[in-house]
Amino acid sequence: MDQDEPTPARHRPLVEAWVALCCAQAKIVVALTLGLTACAAIYIGGHFAMTSDTKGLLSPHLAYLKRARAFDALFHIGGDGIVVVVDGRTPELAESAAAALAARLHAHPELFHDVERPDAGFFAREGLLYQSLPDVQAEMNKLIAAQPFLGPLAADPSLRGIMDSLSTAMKGVSAGQARLADVDAPITSLAGAMDKLRAGRPVFFSWSALVSGKPPTRSALRRIILVRPVLDFTSLRPGAKASDFIRKTVKDLSLDPFHGVFVRLTGPIPLQDEQFGSLTHGVFVIALMALAAILVMLWMAVRRLRLIWAILATMLIGLTLAMAGGLLIFHRFNVISVAFIPLFVGLGIDFGIQFTVRFRAEHHDNQSVRNALLAAAGGMGRSLILAATAIAVGFLAFAPTAYRGLSQLGVIAGTGLFMAVALNLTFLPALILLLNPRHNGGFAGPGAALERLDGFILSHRRRVLGTAVAGALVSAALLPLLHFDFNPFHLQNTTSEAPSTLLELMNDPNQSPNTLELAAPSLNAADAEAARLSRLPEVAQTRTLSSFVPADQDAKLAAIKDANDLMGLTLDPLVVSPPPTDPEVVASLRGAAQDLQAAAQADAGPTASAARRLAGDLTWLAAAPPQARARANEAFIPPLKTMLAQVSVALQAEPVTMQTLPPPMVSQWLAPGGRARVSITPHGDANDNAVLERFIRAVRKIDPGVTGDPVGIREGGRTIANAFLEAGILSFIAITVLLIAVLRRLRDVAITMAPIILTGLLTLGSCVIIGQPLNYANIIALPLLFGIGVAFHIYFVMAWRTGTGHLLQSSLTRAIFFSAMATATGFGSLWASNHPGTASMGKLLMISLLWTLVSALLFQPALMGPPPKARRA
Repeated sequence: MDQDEPTPARHRPLVEAWVALCCAQAKIVVALTLGLTACAAIYIGGHFAMTSDTKGLLSPHLAYLKRARAFDALFHIGGDGIVVVVDGRTPELAESAAAALAARLHAHPELFHDVERPDAGFFAREGLLYQSLPDVQAEMNKLIAAQPFLGPLAADPSLRGIMDSLSTAMKGVSAGQARLADVDAPITSLAGAMDKLRAGRPVFFSWSALVSGKPPTRSALRRIILVRPVLDFTSLRPGAKASDFIRKTVKDLSLDPFHGVFVRLTGPIPLQDEQFGSLTHGVFVIALMALAAILVMLWMAVRRLRLIWAILATMLIGLTLAMAGGLLIFHRFNVISVAFIPLFVGLGIDFGIQFTVRFRAEHHDNQSVRNALLAAAGGMGRSLILAATAIAVGFLAFAPTAYRGLSQLGVIAGTGLFMAVALNLTFLPALILLLNPRHNGGFAGPGAALERLDGFILSHRRRVLGTAVAGALVSAALLPLLHFDFNPFHLQNTTSEAPSTLLELMNDPNQSPNTLELAAPSLNAADAEAARLSRLPEVAQTRTLSSFVPADQDAKLAAIKDANDLMGLTLDPLVVSPPPTDPEVVASLRGAAQDLQAAAQADAGPTASAARRLAGDLTWLAAAPPQARARANEAFIPPLKTMLAQVSVALQAEPVTMQTLPPPMVSQWLAPGGRARVSITPHGDANDNAVLERFIRAVRKIDPGVTGDPVGIREGGRTIANAFLEAGILSFIAITVLLIAVLRRLRDVAITMAPIILTGLLTLGSCVIIGQPLNYANIIALPLLFGIGVAFHIYFVMAWRTGTGHLLQSSLTRAIFFSAMATATGFGSLWASNHPGTASMGKLLMISLLWTLVSALLFQPALMGPPPKARRA
């Protein structure tokens, strides 16, 4: 029979007969496939949905999630929120900025379910009671001492009032009634501020610091706004609309560093939005790098543009159909199941490369395109089907896991792989036939180096196998050192806003989110449990509702009442002067300057130089344009009014009892049935996994039913790690059973699976050596690597079973090498991502694909040895 004549249909293997049918009806096959793809694309366009709600990724039946839901139902402290951190250069700036921002956000219920300022209201009035008794007494004494200065300011809160008050004090010094040193603090503070004003520099003046006589604490400079936004889980960033509005409002209110205010967003929603959003940073550059790398490898593999376009078209059509199938089954994707896209791309390209490389090897001068396609189908068809089926069965074994994201990923990827192999044995040959690529002399020979390597492996099998076993044993010994980093915070770029802000808050026990929570039968029981837990070295502090009833109230209230009695009319004058005119301000500035000069001459103490400097600044300001005085007014008067209002509210403190605590606060600590909440804060770095582990273990010894974010983070990580372990075991069993059923020889099954085990051990051992833990992101790469490894080893074993020897010198090795390189260079480009999790995924891909090639090209040929004798038909 002539070489160009096709084999009669009745003598063809089933796969070859199928490809022959597709080639005979090539136009119909291509048209039907394109039509089906168009329908799938239309369906995707009308039904595409994706949820970024990570809560739905885990089974709600997990014990720790049940405890968390029960606890949240009791005390209503759950929910996703935005923490707005407002820092000011002065306490007054922080307070006024937080008040203005909260008021604006309150006015938009369509964006925010709730806006709360925990440091306002109750704590603004009763805050002094939560300080120590000596601190309260010292603060009240300083306030009383400042009464002569504050009185005129409250009656005339303007530049005129400040200057009049200053003039009164200086006249007293000139008359010998006081010393200049007695008013050193206001003179020095005002002089420093006026020097900056005169130099054109920003002025951030704090009246509260002036009255207290000490720098403000970090907590005094910070205000917190808790926002519960309306979320859109159809967006990759559910809280983006709310966050963007907050940032716009901050800009509209000029709450920026130039005006002495720093506003940052953190909390669960900004952290999640920032993480998902960072995945898109540089995505086009990374995508172009990946595409370029894949195209280069495809060119090196097949050396024909028409074949490259055929492979890519087949892959894209398969991706479209798989995406439509996923939507049809689950109605929406989640942030894990959407990872089927790189899975499909990697494996879809592999199937295409395997078929087209075999086609090119068969397509020589005396062979038509059609017969070359049939020969390729006869040579690779069964291998492709078995590999695709094995990988699909492996992915479908993910379905029973408790990690819903992984379960959906397995179902979508598994069904998609059946589509992929069907397209590569239907649409791809039909399209190649229609494209009619020109024939060639085949690929160049394997080269002397590859021939020598092939000969070395076959002649030194024991040495190669011994080296592989040694590597496997060393890697297995390292496995106890491998750990899963369960802390999603470690996947964040800690230099960006939300993570860096959260790190700051973690350092404050009163604001740290990493607290453990438990529910006691009663408040008395909660107090007893809190006292017991507080003695643990792993615990920094414990709180119950009783913690909000201050100690030493009688003595504190007495000091506050004395100050209020003396300061009542001072802070709330019967008559407040109307705002001054500019000439009145100028006159008061000149008068104050003169009085300062006179006082400096009358008292030549160390404060005299500051007084003379201040007098010069006031003289300059009186002669300056009105705009300069407007700047001075803005620098001094708004913070003055804020300070006076804060002091006035703080002096209204009343006894705090369980009955007078605000109902919203009580509901967060005491359930209607009497159960009481205990909150426990860790001692040490709350972002350190080891610290959290010790903290959780210590508290659980006392109360095993504890819940809270640390438990959720750790148990969630364990659930995910166990889900991948369970999926891996189920996949391994399912694939092994399938191979036994198809190959029917345990030795051949062992030869197929042993390199996969070796690759896994070497990959995980390498992770230990380079210090790369598994995490939420890079663990998603393992199914792709597992699938590619299974495919490669099945290709080799199937070829070896048919009697093919010297596999390293075959076109199959070429296809496997360039398939691995296409995946490695394409998805390894993720290593360049700015997102730590994505970068670690790229790193793990590169490491594992390297070991996959080593196992496939070195270990497997040595394991197989010379091929068995060809079986008779």
